Amino acid sequence: MAKITDEMKALIKEQQAFIATATPDGIPSIAPKGSTRVLDEEHITFAESAGKRTYENIKKNPRVAIVACDRAQMKCLRFEGKAEIITSGPLFEKTQEGMKKMGAPPPQAVIKVKVEAIYDLGVPGFGKKIS
Repeated sequence: MAKITDEMKALIKEQQAFIATATPDGIPSIAPKGSTRVLDEEHITFAESAGKRTYENIKKNPRVAIVACDRAQMKCLRFEGKAEIITSGPLFEKTQEGMKKMGAPPPQAVIKVKVEAIYDLGVPGFGKKIS
């Protein structure tokens, strides 16, 4: 089981994360998500406010990859897993409050990703599986 370390949590907290999805027939898409957060050692979340391509892809194909990079340090990680769409409950409400404080539009959903694999994409990692 993949585990998100404190160093990985810091990278996600401090850097822009990008979410990669694909349509059921394999057409790729990638989008920045400023709301990306680590929930615990096994889950990453982000708010879905726009409800466009990323959200539509996840509804049909829940497999995602999340990439966070620090170019200055040449550290980059890819987290792969399966997304769950959450539209009510404590996590949704907490995310809704956080988005409001940031002045961002309210989320349609919170996407909770169960991380199944983690890869080092930095130097000298070059795609090595970490966990």
